[in-house]
Amino acid sequence: MDSLPPPIVAQEIQIVDAQGHPVLRLSGASGRPVVEFLRQDGAQGLALSLDDAGRPSVMLANPDAALPTASLEIDDKGAHVKFDRPGGASSYLFLNNTGGSGVVLFGPTGDRRLDILAAPDGTTTVQRYGSNGQPLP
Repeated sequence: MDSLPPPIVAQEIQIVDAQGHPVLRLSGASGRPVVEFLRQDGAQGLALSLDDAGRPSVMLANPDAALPTASLEIDDKGAHVKFDRPGGASSYLFLNNTGGSGVVLFGPTGDRRLDILAAPDGTTTVQRYGSNGQPLP
């Protein structure tokens, strides 16, 4: 094959299943590239995107809105993996742009409960928090 077909140019392309329901959406309509995998109910199950600065993210939705979601993102502070549960519970693992890293845990009502941090110079700290949000000794 000596020649390739011309590229398809569109702001959005949807792939549908045998019943005509969208299952995949490729879009540039917002000015940023977005790839969405859609569930049978049409809701987003997985999204891949770039923000306005070109930083990528992967968002994983849960089919049950009462259960946790997950994301992997690069932002202006660094890279992080975050898990969120409706109502406040969340946790994240991060590596910031200056080389610091850590794990941060939030309780079921969104109150910070634990930080495990490694500073860019290699020093480490572990800080627990009480139910009032104040650091424990």
